[in-house]
Amino acid sequence: MKYLHKRLIMLSSLMVLWVQLVSADTEAGVLQTAPEESEAIEVVFVTTIGSFTLALDAVKAPLTVANFLVYVDSGFYDNTIFHRVIPGFVVQGGGFEAGMTLKETLPPVDNESHNGLRNVRGSVAMARKPDPNSATSQFFINLKTNTNLDFKGNQVGYTVFGKVIEGMVVLDSLANVPTVTKGPYRDVPEQDILILSASRKSSPGTTGSESQSDDGGEPFIAGRDYTMLDTPVRTRGRNRIEVVEMFSYGCPHCYEFEPFILQWSSRQDPDVDFTQLPAIWNAPMKLLARAFYTEDELNVRERIHEALFKAIVIDQVKIENESDLAEFFGRYGVDANTFATAFHSKQVTRKVEQAEARVKVYNPVGVPEVIVNGKYRVDRMRAGGLPQMLAVLDYLVKKERAVSGQ
Repeated sequence: MKYLHKRLIMLSSLMVLWVQLVSADTEAGVLQTAPEESEAIEVVFVTTIGSFTLALDAVKAPLTVANFLVYVDSGFYDNTIFHRVIPGFVVQGGGFEAGMTLKETLPPVDNESHNGLRNVRGSVAMARKPDPNSATSQFFINLKTNTNLDFKGNQVGYTVFGKVIEGMVVLDSLANVPTVTKGPYRDVPEQDILILSASRKSSPGTTGSESQSDDGGEPFIAGRDYTMLDTPVRTRGRNRIEVVEMFSYGCPHCYEFEPFILQWSSRQDPDVDFTQLPAIWNAPMKLLARAFYTEDELNVRERIHEALFKAIVIDQVKIENESDLAEFFGRYGVDANTFATAFHSKQVTRKVEQAEARVKVYNPVGVPEVIVNGKYRVDRMRAGGLPQMLAVLDYLVKKERAVSGQ
């Protein structure tokens, strides 16, 4: 009964979306089946190997887009896997959880392959069974132009409803992972490639930081959307706006936030000083913090940082002591003696002690959290989610820039 209730809610959402996509022109007596093309709908997928963005064509594929967005908005795709990878053809996902567990879906959507959109490289289309009207949640992305999947005369095709506009390189890299046969399923990635989240992107030209508050004043309010520190903390540079991300390798939300915050930091002006700080409030976190600074000491962060994150969060590798870390570093070319020397060095010990003291002053409620210029603390609960944290960061950086006159 509980699942049936949830299913009915999703069906209701589908109807609401369809009503939103279909508007009546009462004067001309004509139904317009979608918004104008300028109102592009973009969906961002965050995966364990990177992110990519889809632009959906609700004009030419209104039913399919409405169906797809119900799955996106309900969180259906979160923690599903890419279960079919064929180099030079397609990558497919959206229907299975880890272990090839098939998820229950909504009723199928009508085929719209006659809409004029083609299965060209980078296009996204609905997967289906031989029945043309059997598509539900599964989708695939064309790695090359596959004209044999298009609608032709009496041949019903596979409905294309959008295209990749960012991150095609991620999908190309996915095509190169080793695959195996699991039960009746072929071409399954040997190691699970997870979709961590799928969510709509804000319309071009707008961000949460540009929206207005309910009372028409400041878009974000201290105490509601972010926290002001009781006592400002000295930053490491007077002439720059310091942004410090607190994280831990053992935190799934931190792993999910990583591509968002790194992309955000990469587009900042030179006056923004971004850095990452391993959070410490117990022994396991202190061990992982020491690993983080050992990476720096050995100049191997590019090799190990992301790999260690994935190993702990996604692959559930147990890292419980120094020996576990030494073994892990060894996989990436760091011999045991070199690791031990750096791990116990005065430099690493000092940085861990400084991080522990700094975290106590910041007084976080969890991770990930971000400190802006030693004054403000941003967390996902107050901000309203991980992507929304970036909108608050944009606002606070602008606020500090205005104060400093930069």
